[in-house]
Amino acid sequence: MFTKEAREKIFKRVFEIILPVISWGLLTSPFWASFLAPFALAYFIIFFDIYFFYRAALLGINSLRGYIKIQGVARKNWLQKLKDEGLPWEKMRHIVLIPTYKESEEILSRTLAFLAEQEFPAQKISVCIATEKREEASLKKAEGLRKRFGKNFSDFWITQHALLENEVAGKSSNLAFAAREVKKYIESAGYDKDFITVTSCDSDVSIHPKYFSVLTYQFLKNDTPHQKFWQAAILFYNNIWRVPLPIKVVHTIYSINGIAQLLTPGSNFNYSSYSLSWRLLEKADFWDVDVVPEDWHLFFKAFFANNGNVDLESIFLPLYADAAEGQNYWESLKAQYFQNRRWAWGVTDVAYALSHFIRHRREVPLVNFLVRFIRASEQHVLWPVNWWIITLGAAIPPLINPTFRYTSVGFYLPRISSVILTFCAVFFIFVIIVDFLAKPQNSGFKKRLLPLSILQYFLLPVTGFFFSALPGMDAHTRLLLGKRLEYKVTEKIVKN
Repeated sequence: MFTKEAREKIFKRVFEIILPVISWGLLTSPFWASFLAPFALAYFIIFFDIYFFYRAALLGINSLRGYIKIQGVARKNWLQKLKDEGLPWEKMRHIVLIPTYKESEEILSRTLAFLAEQEFPAQKISVCIATEKREEASLKKAEGLRKRFGKNFSDFWITQHALLENEVAGKSSNLAFAAREVKKYIESAGYDKDFITVTSCDSDVSIHPKYFSVLTYQFLKNDTPHQKFWQAAILFYNNIWRVPLPIKVVHTIYSINGIAQLLTPGSNFNYSSYSLSWRLLEKADFWDVDVVPEDWHLFFKAFFANNGNVDLESIFLPLYADAAEGQNYWESLKAQYFQNRRWAWGVTDVAYALSHFIRHRREVPLVNFLVRFIRASEQHVLWPVNWWIITLGAAIPPLINPTFRYTSVGFYLPRISSVILTFCAVFFIFVIIVDFLAKPQNSGFKKRLLPLSILQYFLLPVTGFFFSALPGMDAHTRLLLGKRLEYKVTEKIVKN
């Protein structure tokens, strides 16, 4: 007889195998299904093209709506609004965890400078620099930062995480250690845990000056603040004007997608830098120490710990982050590939969610689970698939199966697919407009080069393969073969 833990491990490993198999089956279907079931394949490709059209429309329209809403939120004085409505904002405390490993002092200084310039009183913000013991002189660097910025905040804590045998090196294990240390600090200080939020802030993220005022307002106006994650739009624009063009394309799409997703929080997840209540974090028993991607994983962990009663709420503000960048052109491309492969490793969260739902199926409402599970599956199972079906799917069946080529379906398949995908281009006009409006026009911005930024979208088929399909296939194959992924930190660079 297997124990409950052993059964759960078996289920998780089975799902870890099944999901990559589904991905590989779908992405290779234009080759094998062209002979076994060409007509079924043709209708699948047309359906997939229509699905892509729907996603493109959602991206274009919601990015514009989201940008307009961001401008409205950014114009308001939220601290004054808190005072005018008589909300108990003085009770609130915000804890910011900044995990760091080999980031430069300049990068961390920029992050702390933005935190110190918050509209919300910085004396109600506590900062924790979460260092790693394996980084030489990390404490010295953190102490230097405390000397410069410590006076700006209520608390300035420094933790040093030593990697244990059962842990995976990376952000999640570092955050888990830091949060448990912070728990001791806040209990010793007597802070009211009912009025504390925790923000996981990547070391390169510049938080908008109104972020904590808006977070406070939404926390206090919410009926169930201890069941919430909060997510703003992550815009990878800090260094966008100097990274190689292929990377510029990738991060432009990521940034615009981040704005668009603010309109659909009910089916999305927290990522990169996000906030949640301390009560929810503690109830979830903090981050796990044996995973690579930590954001969606924490959402599902909190979701099951709270019987499926956890939601995401959007904060309509931009948080500016760095696009992947190396010391030279080639190193930048490598950094982008490794970053995307690490993100694609989030397919493990889908397996984690399935195995845990089996255990908690009596406590968690099925509808609540399915909404999140379908979205996570759509994102990660299709990650390596999208490029193959959209770019080559309609061309391959008539090309390799002469018999099918001379049928009416085989003849019209590439034409129908082409028409659908051409209509998708209409919505990229919205993307181009929002990108132009949202990008900071400094730090290397040259007006005369602006027309060239429009041409970058013609690189999407190339960048889509090398920085989406290929790292996705890499991550899925590693998972299928049981090879764990090593966490590779994306280098952060400051250039004048």
